[in-house]
This record gives sequence, C-alpha cells and structure tokens, in this order.
Amino acid sequence: MKQKPITIAHVVCTYPPYRGGMGGVAFEYVEQLRARGYNVHVFTIRDREVEDDPRYVHRIPSIVHIGNAGVLPSLFHRLAGFDLVHLHYPFFGGAEPVIVRKAMRPDQGLVMTYHMDAVADGMKGAIFSAHRRLLFPWLVNRVDRILVSSLDYAKHSALAELEVMDRIEEHPFGIDLDRFHPGEEKALRETYAIPHHKPILLFVGGLDTAHAFKGLPQLFTALQGLLNYEWHLMIVGDGELKETYRAQAQSMDLEAHVTFAGSVSHEDLPRYYRLADFHVFPSTKRAEAFGLVALEAAASGIPSIASDLPGVRTVVLDGATGLLVPPGDVEELRKAILLFLEQVDLRERLGLSARGNAEQKYAWTPLIDRLIETYDSVLQQESTRHY
Repeated sequence: MKQKPITIAHVVCTYPPYRGGMGGVAFEYVEQLRARGYNVHVFTIRDREVEDDPRYVHRIPSIVHIGNAGVLPSLFHRLAGFDLVHLHYPFFGGAEPVIVRKAMRPDQGLVMTYHMDAVADGMKGAIFSAHRRLLFPWLVNRVDRILVSSLDYAKHSALAELEVMDRIEEHPFGIDLDRFHPGEEKALRETYAIPHHKPILLFVGGLDTAHAFKGLPQLFTALQGLLNYEWHLMIVGDGELKETYRAQAQSMDLEAHVTFAGSVSHEDLPRYYRLADFHVFPSTKRAEAFGLVALEAAASGIPSIASDLPGVRTVVLDGATGLLVPPGDVEELRKAILLFLEQVDLRERLGLSARGNAEQKYAWTPLIDRLIETYDSVLQQESTRHY
C-alpha cells in the first residue's frame, strides 16, 4: 500500500511579501520542502491583501492585530489533519492556539523554531516580560523539538532559564549561494553616480520602529568622524523612520555621503551586495539573533562589520570573515570602518573567506536534509508514544 504523504503546517507571524527575517526563513523552508515533494502549508496573519498567493498560503483574519502579533483562535481547528506543525516563535496570539492544540492532541508533532527573544521598551516590553514569566514556560514545555539558529544564542536567551536543553537542536538558517554570489556592479555604481575610487559601505535593514535596534544612528555618529576619508554609505530598506534618519544624516553633514535606496526588489537585492565593498551591521540589542543580512553579504563575497552579539558572532567570525565590535560602541565601530577603508587587501581577504564559510556551513541542501531528519524523528517519536 502506498504510504500517505506527510502533511506539514508552518505557522508564522509574517510572510512574504512582508520583508522580515522570520517570514523569510519560513518561506525558504516551505519552498525547499515543497520542491522535495512534501505537502506543506503556511498559516499567517492577514495583515494585507495579497493577490498572487499560492493555494498553500493561508492568511487568517485576527480578532486583534497589533504589529506582528494577532489573536488567531481559529488556528486550533485549521491545523486539524496535519501530521506535524512547525511554529515560528515569537508569534503572540498565534502560538497559544497551537500549543493548546498540542495539549489536547498530543499525537500531532510540534516543532518550534525559536528565532529570538521578544525585546522592547515601555509598555510593550512590560507585556513581553509578563508573557515570558507566565506563558512562555507553558508553551515551551509542550514542544517536541526546539530549533535554534545557534546554540550560542540559545544559551543567552530566555530558553536558558528553562530545563529544555535536551530538546534543543541547532539548525542554522541557509542562503541561496547562486542568488547571492561575488561580482561587480559597475552599472549600478554609475546609476548612483558614485565614483569608482570611493569604497561603498552597505546597510540593509528595516527603517521602522520594530527595527530601531539595527543601529543606524550609531553608524551615522561613527561615520561623522570619518568625513576626511573617501566613502559612501548605501542604505537599503524602508519604513516610517526613513525621513527621520534622512534628517539626522543631513544635520550631521553626511547627506552627500549617504544614499537611501529605499526598498529594493527581491531580484535586485543581490546587486546591492555586489555593489558594496563591505557590509555594516551595528545592531544594538539581543533581538538580533542571527543576521541573515550578514549571511547574504558573506555569500556575496564581502565582509561584515557586526556587533558582538550572541548568534551574530557565529555568522561573522572576528578576524576571519569580518570584524566584531561591542554593541553600541561608536568609537570601536569607527575604528573597524577605518581599518577596512585603509586596508583594501584585508577586506578582500576576509570577503573571500566569508564566501568560503557560507559555502561550507550555510548551503540550503544539507540544512534541509537535517530539518527533514528532525521531522522524521518527531513523527517516529509520536508514533511510538501513541500507537
């Protein structure tokens, strides 16, 4: 008798076309798995109308929708019939019905990718803290496997406070090594009228409140002390803080040295990495747990200057594929940028090493192989336990 194909549901708070690391990872998992013949569906918040969604992407109306959080009680019933659910966390309002379903239907496998700690200031931060104390242990204790992008981050995250290490597995996120590759983009440099002799620094990140921890103001302050040197900063990203950042750059006499490229297309993004001489990644908080942009830079053959944060430092290897600086330390950030500006051979050597490291550790094929092994292990565990 032919075996019934395994059905998998990915539950995530954001999904393309929304730009964001969590949704991007879920998208890669889903597309890679479907390419291998797995029956995979996506459940996410309906925060916009998307006309060309494939039939396996389900955008669910939420009772309450704040930012990337939404209350989705209907998830409990929508997930019926799936062999395994893969939850991407944090997802406030979406994780709870998933866990309730697991508590009532323990034979359904449940895998959680723990992307990052939820970090915020003010009232939002107080809500996150209360959730971490009251609900988070209850959620995590019902998951069959907890996947993390790096054990380094897991050991410094909220997971470290719980007895869950026996269920944690390291599953780094991957990169499309054909899409992101080394090369030159002379035409793009000419489009922006940036002289050939000027090194280009690249910043890629959301210019909105949710991504305020990306460290753009600190980068501006660091660059203000380097106006006697030749350089140009290319900023890729958009959001409600864009004009605030533009005004800040102007007030610091950086306007002539900075280009706000806005939100570039999926197809054009790799060109901006190839345009750049090096990538700057000065995030200030632990909400930055991995750094897909640093991985995109590495695959493109350019080094990154990044903050020495748990998780990030597993992607950017200090002195080998880039340089690490203390988070928020403007002076050390300035020194690292100056080093790359002055030592062309160093940045080229580290860029070459970064590409090699990406090829060795972050190719999608072996990473998806490992993910499937985890799925099979969970399903076998549930079969043994309940049948």
